[in-house]
Amino acid sequence: MIIDYEGRSYLFEFDDIGVKQGIAIEKHTGLPFAEWGAAIAKGGNMLALQALGWVILNGGDLTIPIGDVDFKMGKFGAALDKALSAEADAAKAAEETGPRPTAGASPAPPEANGHAATGLLSAASSDPT
Repeated sequence: MIIDYEGRSYLFEFDDIGVKQGIAIEKHTGLPFAEWGAAIAKGGNMLALQALGWVILNGGDLTIPIGDVDFKMGKFGAALDKALSAEADAAKAAEETGPRPTAGASPAPPEANGHAATGLLSAASSDPT
């Protein structure tokens, strides 16, 4: 998905998070990786949100400490929600038009990969600042 935040576009897919990035996220948040995703979906965990911002805004650059990443929570959450909504709309439109013949296998839906397609930052993005 593409996240537009403060005049820049960031390409992000949960499936692209590497094991070293996952370990850094676990160390920073104190949560197992799967629980980190649940903490993001639930909202209210600033360390989980900061780690998500690190992955998206800095590409999970291991030379940048996660704790040094700062961003505007409301604007970031709104940008992420907009990207997730666009992705969900595209998936719905594709579903309504029916399957198209392809040479390769279709990608698994986000739920099959352990994360939801919408509402990821609903709690964090409720603050418009």
